[in-house]
Amino acid sequence: MFEDPEGFLRDFEARITAMAQKASSLDEALEAATATAKSENGEVRIKVGAGGALQEIHLSSQASTLTPRTLAAMIKEVYDQAAIQAGDNSTRALADVFGEDSEIVSQVRANRPEV
Repeated sequence: MFEDPEGFLRDFEARITAMAQKASSLDEALEAATATAKSENGEVRIKVGAGGALQEIHLSSQASTLTPRTLAAMIKEVYDQAAIQAGDNSTRALADVFGEDSEIVSQVRANRPEV
C-alpha cells in the first residue's frame, strides 16, 4: 500500500506535532486577546475576552450620579468598544498562528460586523 511506511509514519507524526503546537499557540494567543475599554470620564470600565465574552465590569462612584438610561447606554457603548478591540486582538492572534493570508483569517475578517 505505502512504498515507505516508516517515512509515511514519520511525516504523519510531524504533522500531528505541528498541529498540536499550533493549537497550543492559538490557545495562548486567544487567552491574551482580551481588551478593556472605559468611558470618557471613567464611570464605566469593561473587560472583554475573545468572542465578546464579558469578563469584568467596573462602575466607579461617578456612575451613581447618572440616570439609569444614561448608565445603560454608556455600558453598551463601552462594551461595544471593548468587543471590537477584543475582536481585532483575536484576529491578530489567528494571523500570528495561521498566517495573514490563511483561509481562517480571511473568513474572520469577512464576517466581522460593520462598525
